Amino acid sequence: MEIKVDDQKENKLLHRKEIQLTVEYSGNRTPSREELKEEACKKLSLHPELTEIIYIDQLFGSNSCNALIHSYLKKEAMEALSPSRQKAAKEAKQKAEPAKEEAKK
Repeated sequence: MEIKVDDQKENKLLHRKEIQLTVEYSGNRTPSREELKEEACKKLSLHPELTEIIYIDQLFGSNSCNALIHSYLKKEAMEALSPSRQKAAKEAKQKAEPAKEEAKK
């Protein structure tokens, strides 16, 4: 897997780096989020626990894809801003609401 950095921005307000990548790979399948995260962290010297793959965009008919990675500087910033963590918190809140209503009755 060959990773090329297309654009890298440091977002100081959100305490993260936003990195656009082009990934060339061999084989018939697009690399998984975990595989891409592992390789990108090795190549770019990022901390795996503070790095998140935002999207992988497969280019039709080729063995390459584009990806966006957010690498946070602080764990607190990641927990507050990470889309997957926000989604999980929202789902947990929705599951808790019916339980609260039943407890009130």
